[in-house]
This record gives sequence, structure tokens and C-alpha cells, in this order.
Amino acid sequence: MRKMRNEHKNNLIIYILIAYGITWAILFPLIFFYSAINFYAREIWHSFGAIGPTLAAILILSRKNEQKHLKWLKKGLINIPQLKLIIFAFIPLIFFGLSLLIEIILGISVLLDVLNENNITNIVSLFFLFLPSISYGFFEEIGWRGYFLPKLQKDYNALKSTVILTIIWYFWHIPMFFYRFDLFFAIFFMFPLILSGSIVFTFLFNQSKGSILMVIILHIGYDIVSSSGLSILAIILISAFFIMMDIRAIKIYGVESLSQEEKIVI
Repeated sequence: MRKMRNEHKNNLIIYILIAYGITWAILFPLIFFYSAINFYAREIWHSFGAIGPTLAAILILSRKNEQKHLKWLKKGLINIPQLKLIIFAFIPLIFFGLSLLIEIILGISVLLDVLNENNITNIVSLFFLFLPSISYGFFEEIGWRGYFLPKLQKDYNALKSTVILTIIWYFWHIPMFFYRFDLFFAIFFMFPLILSGSIVFTFLFNQSKGSILMVIILHIGYDIVSSSGLSILAIILISAFFIMMDIRAIKIYGVESLSQEEKIVI
């Protein structure tokens, strides 16, 4: 039993090191080229850095004794839960669309200003504006929630697992502190924001009985709202909604699973 526990912990450490190694190897060089290359090249390069958590999970799970988890992971990518959880996953995108409409009607929209500042003039450049949100939402969740969270929940309750994951996840972003994010914001404000999102992601993951697909959709929507800067109202609404869900998950559902369902353990 003790040997199995040690192997379990060693696998988690190896996973973290591989995820960090892949992403950091891709993104640290981007620090020196970010301002020198064009919009399309930098967005592709930055988006490519998202593959670390997924590749690390695949490498760990490709071993014979992890085939059960690998099969479960594949099912999680096509797991479609009940309708209310599907709607929940799309809430950031719903808020985004409604907020854009309200801001345009009220004449307070920053949409055109942001598009002009980023030289977004056609559907192709608009796609590349959203590419990092799609890439990170997809590849991060396969690793962080598809592999790492169920392994942590085997040893800890859902809240503690989420906090541990958030700490690892936060430091995984370090290369971006130097070219993508404001350094002051990254150091002093980014962690609580990531933690707030992580609690909601854990809620949806456990509540949907392990639907990685739903968490991917939620993550992509959240990143589009928070990263594009296209709607100030959407950022305010989704931030308030996530804080409300954080409180609900902890106070009403409890720290053991942060949901009405049992925590997912593999």
C-alpha cells in the first residue's frame, strides 16, 4: 500500500515536471520575440504553449497500469450531461453575447476600439484573436481536470485538491508574466482570479460526473470574456457569477466535492 502511494505521488510530480517542461520550453523563448514578430505568428506560438498539460497526461497515461484512466479520459471528452449543465458551461459565452448587445444599444461598447487597436479587420484575424482562448481552454483542461484533479481528489477533498491544482497552475503561467500579462497584475491579482475559476471548474467537473467537454467549453468561454477585452460588462458579470458560484459550492455543497455529486476519483 505504501509503495502504491509513493508511486502515485511520484507520478503527480513527474506529471507536473513534464507539463512545466513542455510549456516553458515553448513559451520562454517567446519572451524575446513577442514584440518583434507579427500578430499571427505570436498568437500561434503563444497558443502552442498550451499543449504541456495534455501531452504530460498522455505520456503518463500511456503506460500499461494507467490504461483505465486513459479510457476514462477519452469518454470524458464526449460526455454530455443534462441540459442545465450544458447551459451552465455556456454561461460565459451567453453573458458575452448579451453584454455586447447591451453595450452597443447603450452606446458604451469598446468593441470597435479593441478591434482597431489589435488590427482585427477580417474573420481570419478575429479567429486568431480567439485562438489562445480556444487552445488553452482545450489543452489545459485535458491535463489539469482530466488527469491531475481526479488524482488529487484521490488523496484530498475537492477544495484542497483545487487549491493545490491552482498553485501548480498559477506557476505554470510564469513565462506569460513577461510578455502577455501585466507583471503587477500577475503577481498580486492573478492567483485569486485563477482560484475563483478553479473552484467553478471543479464544481462543474464533479457535478457533470467527469465531463471534461463541459469544463473545456466553460474555460474557453471564460478566457474569451476575460482575455479579449471586447466587453467590460461581460467581465463584470462573469466575475460576479463565478464569485457567487464559489460561495455556493463551498457553503452549500461542501468542501468534500464542491458539488451535489461525489468527487471524481481515478
